[in-house]
Amino acid sequence: MLTSGAGLRIGSMNYWLLLLIPLALAGFIGFWCLVVKLVALMGWQKLANHFQTASRPPGSWFGLGQAYIGSMKYQSVLEAAATPAGLALASGFPFGTGHPPLLIPWDALEPVEGEKMLWLTSYTTHIRTGDSGTTRFSFTSPELAAAIRPWLPVAEPR
Repeated sequence: MLTSGAGLRIGSMNYWLLLLIPLALAGFIGFWCLVVKLVALMGWQKLANHFQTASRPPGSWFGLGQAYIGSMKYQSVLEAAATPAGLALASGFPFGTGHPPLLIPWDALEPVEGEKMLWLTSYTTHIRTGDSGTTRFSFTSPELAAAIRPWLPVAEPR
């Protein structure tokens, strides 16, 4: 029996309820993009205003594990590469909104300081932006610390 009104009804099944699945998926994706964009505004976007690049530069990329940009903590979502042109940073697939790839020239980075806390070594530098401000960048990747040594001094923890 076909009827109209509140929805298409064949027998006792309301097919308009099936629209809830794609609507819920679209709502989740929209909410995810909003949250990721808000996270980017806490530090990444300031760097992107000065160092954004069209695509990821070629090079050996390293997962950063735990990293901080400004006050935002990124857990296993950032990748970095040490290239002759500078330090390249990029985020993984689900965090692309508001996180364009960055290429930070070596002369914009201050020397890296290592700090040992329990079993974890953290490396911290500050990135100078054109507006005489700086943004803190910390990471825990020993591979990246080794890769940037030809261009930037890295002080190991005592």
